[in-house]
Parts: sequence; C-alpha cells; structure tokens
Amino acid sequence: MKPGQKLVVLDPGTSFGTGQHPTTMYCLQELVKPRLFSKRGRDRSLRGPDAIAWRHCQQEYHDWPQSFLDIGTGSGILAIAAAKLGYTPVHTIDSNPEAIRTARLNAQRNGVADKIKITRKDLKRLPTPSTWKYDFICANLISTLLIAECGRILARLREGGLLVLAGILKSEFRKVQNVYENAGLKLVRRRPENEWCSGTFLRGR
Repeated sequence: MKPGQKLVVLDPGTSFGTGQHPTTMYCLQELVKPRLFSKRGRDRSLRGPDAIAWRHCQQEYHDWPQSFLDIGTGSGILAIAAAKLGYTPVHTIDSNPEAIRTARLNAQRNGVADKIKITRKDLKRLPTPSTWKYDFICANLISTLLIAECGRILARLREGGLLVLAGILKSEFRKVQNVYENAGLKLVRRRPENEWCSGTFLRGR
C-alpha cells in the first residue's frame, strides 16, 4: 500500500473474502509482489520461482499502475487492495447480487469506489473473445469452474500477463495446472497451505 493507506475492516456480509483465508491471503500477497520486485533492484541472491518472478516484473512492471481484473470478487477485498496499490483500471465481476452490493459498500468504506468498476456478470456467460485485456487477473474460484471456463478467463489475459488461481483443493491443483499449462501458461509459483493450493501463472509472449 502507499504510505498512510490502510485497508479498513471489511464487512464480508454473506460474501467470501475477509483476507484471513489462505487463498485470499495468497492473492493479496501476489498483488503486492510486482511493486516490491520493481523496487528491489538487481538482486542476485534470488533463485528459482522468485528469480523468474523478478525477471518478469523487471520486464513488465516498470511503469505503474497496471490493469487488474478480479473474477468472483466476493467482498471486494482484492479489488480494493489493487486500487490502493495503484492498479488501474480495476474491474471486478461476480454473479451474486449480494456480493456486488457488499463489494460496492466496502469500496465506499475504503474510499476507492470511484477507482473500481464492480459489475454483476456470470463468468460462464462472458463473451469470447474479449475486447478487454488485463495485465493481472485473480480468479479465486472452485477448481471445476476454473477448468471449465479456462478459455473465458484466458481471453481476458494479455500476453505477458499474470494469472493467480486460488480456491483450489490440494488434491485438485495438478488437474487445474495441467489445463492452464496446456493452454500455454507457465506456473511460476505455487503455495500449498492446509487443504488448499494456489498458484501464479505467466502467459508468455
């Protein structure tokens, strides 16, 4: 976040997303990483996935802010964090009308309602191809939906963009990974925690 900016306590209502769930926390940490890496300078100590992420961020994230799409926004916590970090435009979708109401209320409470476009849309009905392409997409959804709607999600991710997939059970992550790698993405980072597993994918040029 920018100095002095804080995320207020969110009211999730009946929606998902308080920031305490491992999958939500992973998404939040991944949102912050591009900015952190862009400020670190050349760190020769980085190895493995961190080195891959650093090289990507050096290439893609010199100029902030960048565009962000939150698929299945729930309480709106990811979009609010993105707006406070300087991503723009910030767009969110959710098919649940209560989630949309809650996300809009939380955006107002955090003073970023004018920076976020919150729309009621069903991922399963989004058009492909898409006229909008985003630099960063978070999809914190169940694995069956991530697999079934891979084409619609990727239609909105630009070349060189990052895709964070979360909400996946450990036992189902490899299946999701295979689908997205077969579609041309590269897994650069994964984190298992408790019964969950989340991952960050890079779309090559």
